[in-house]
Amino acid sequence: MTQPRTHQLEYSYEVYIAALPAQVWNGLVDGELTQKYVYGTRFTGRLDAGAPYAFLGEGDFKVVGGTILEVTPGERLVMTWAAHWDEAAAKDRASRVRYELTASGPSATRLRVVHDDFDGETATYRGSVAGWPLMLSSLKTLLETGRPLVAGNP
Repeated sequence: MTQPRTHQLEYSYEVYIAALPAQVWNGLVDGELTQKYVYGTRFTGRLDAGAPYAFLGEGDFKVVGGTILEVTPGERLVMTWAAHWDEAAAKDRASRVRYELTASGPSATRLRVVHDDFDGETATYRGSVAGWPLMLSSLKTLLETGRPLVAGNP
């Protein structure tokens, strides 16, 4: 008998960045920039609903991949999130990530990330909860100073 899927786990994180929403958006979807703060991976893919995307690491290894579900440039990006960073995560069903950008004053952006649709405390859930704060802090530092945050992996 198939176990019912549980979708109660949700991880969210908010950060305020001293950059315009267009700059933060670019930081999320420009592969040259993601390579500086998303553990050396570059974002590739078309920003169209239904299109595939990936974060590619060394040797074009697909660390995370999925499908773009919704795009409102500069405001909202929703995608499935299938992790492949290790064997345990690769066995998990894809979860979902939502980026929401809101202007906060004349030169700042509130970035909220919601990662949900997990089947319990999976390897993807645990790895994501450990990784999001460092990645988003590094994005903030990169956009504000031109250099990513230098820190160890979680």
